[in-house]
Amino acid sequence: MKPLKIILIIALLLTVTISVSAVDILFFYNGNEYLQLSVNDKFDFVAGLSDMNHVLVEYYDPERYLKMFEAIKNMNLSQIVKIFDKYLEENPEELHMSAAVSFSCAIDEIIDKE
Repeated sequence: MKPLKIILIIALLLTVTISVSAVDILFFYNGNEYLQLSVNDKFDFVAGLSDMNHVLVEYYDPERYLKMFEAIKNMNLSQIVKIFDKYLEENPEELHMSAAVSFSCAIDEIIDKE
């Protein structure tokens, strides 16, 4: 793994939060736990992952950010959630890994297809 990607993933893991019963608690969900979330919680979780991924990639790798922006600029949150869910279903070997790491890999797949 590239050092930059490792730094991005660590920063992403340290900053992802999800609202549960109106109390903000820091969570490090793996893929299995993410897939068990309700639809609304998935939207909240992926919105946070997406925002943080954008900020970190824009800061640490501006060229990759432009590729990422072009690849997903016309997608809504629902589409990104479906892409992430599909990625996890197609890569069951990653279900034990952090959902944030898997999300980053799913976005990388989109970028690499472009």
